Amino acid sequence: MQDPCPTLPHQRPSMALLALMSLLALLCAAVCTPARASATITDQAARWLSSQIKVPADRITVQAPDPRWQMPSCPSGPRFDTPFSNANTVRVRCEAPQWQVFLRAQWPEELQATVATAAPAPATPRAEPSPAVSSSNSRPNAEPRRGIVLTRAVGRGSLLSPASAESVQVPAREADSLLVTDAQFLDQMEAVRDLPAGVPLRQTDIRPAVLVRQGQWVTMTVGQGTGFTITVRLEALQDGRMGDRVMLRNTESGRTVSGVVTGMNSAKGA
Repeated sequence: MQDPCPTLPHQRPSMALLALMSLLALLCAAVCTPARASATITDQAARWLSSQIKVPADRITVQAPDPRWQMPSCPSGPRFDTPFSNANTVRVRCEAPQWQVFLRAQWPEELQATVATAAPAPATPRAEPSPAVSSSNSRPNAEPRRGIVLTRAVGRGSLLSPASAESVQVPAREADSLLVTDAQFLDQMEAVRDLPAGVPLRQTDIRPAVLVRQGQWVTMTVGQGTGFTITVRLEALQDGRMGDRVMLRNTESGRTVSGVVTGMNSAKGA
């Protein structure tokens, strides 16, 4: 009697198939891994913020970092804080290698009253211990580091950019953990105070810039990813930083809509 399920001979995959599988693996490593990393960091930020403001993590929405920024690894684990006067901006930073990114957080309006009473105070820089000094040569046990300085003086609130800075060697006595070491940190940031040229920048000198200002025209794009795109100019009814949801008004119809800030004087429809 003939076997109804004959055994097929084992076939090795062709070289073309192996090459295709290798290409797919490389594409996944290049595209999927950053996406998973961004999702992980936003989930961690939401859970951390939840513990601070007493709002359930599943009610907190944290915007993912700019997809153009590839988040480096952080072997020691990222640290979270809220460096400004409200809890809507979460700073994620790593000490080695040094990097930081600011994430915008939002939650339902009905929970705002609870958040107002539970919001954490802005983070304050930790006092750095005085460097130990050797009695034999009087040299501190610290080493100079590369830091970032502005090429020209700027006023408080000025928009900064990587092109406005350069890398210099910072003496050991000034090279603390708050030193800005990457000019890319200045992208879409503004000066907290008047900043002179040539002085090493620290993380407390900068903050996310106001990209949309009340009363100014904003270009809002609607329909991205749906096969059509509509662009309209609206008047901003409030200030907004990257990722903030702001109210905008059509001056002809008087209708107001909300949009998410995506850049300088630009937003996208909800």
